Amino acid sequence: MDDVVDAIREAILAGRFTAGARLIEDDLARMLDVSRGPIRQALFQLEKEGLVVHQTHRGATVATVSREDIAEIYTLRTALERLAVEEACRHATATDLAPLEAILTLFQSTPREAITRKKVASYDVDFHDALFRASHHTRLNRAWEGLRSQVMVFLLLRDALPDDYLDSWHRDHANLLEVVRRRDVAAATAAIEAHIGGAHDRLLAMLGSDETLPGKP
Repeated sequence: MDDVVDAIREAILAGRFTAGARLIEDDLARMLDVSRGPIRQALFQLEKEGLVVHQTHRGATVATVSREDIAEIYTLRTALERLAVEEACRHATATDLAPLEAILTLFQSTPREAITRKKVASYDVDFHDALFRASHHTRLNRAWEGLRSQVMVFLLLRDALPDDYLDSWHRDHANLLEVVRRRDVAAATAAIEAHIGGAHDRLLAMLGSDETLPGKP
């Protein structure tokens, strides 16, 4: 079942299923060469992640991104990440922080012409995954797992990354790692709030007068 969830999630994140599109079980079953049972279970799992909604008379559809969605997800993300950096400052070991350093190194070693918004979004989520693991807070990690797919959707939206992201992404994440390594709780909290606040502001700027954002890159 995990493979089916992964395949449908990837199709949504890649924009192959657009916001509001119906997800018909029979069509998905043929596409993935499985029975309808795993498809149904996968759609319920993706509903928990916020990528799919079930509507009366329409069945499962790809979720849209509204102002309310943005407000709820980013206030929750800020609270979770604030706790994650605080706990990481207190409990993270050098071994815990090594994956964060490795992601920064991988970013720097990737040729500039090969760095796309999708690749940066993947690096971003990987970095924050490692940060949550470094907190040594099991229930916090579970809460993040329920939010991360929606965060990935936002990162993949056009212009959701800053125009100077080739430089700013590494700088901002290297600063996060440094303040956690110093165990400076106040600085880490300020850094994560500024980091997430910037992403929130860019999404609101994209929304403008529209009610929803497209759920695709």
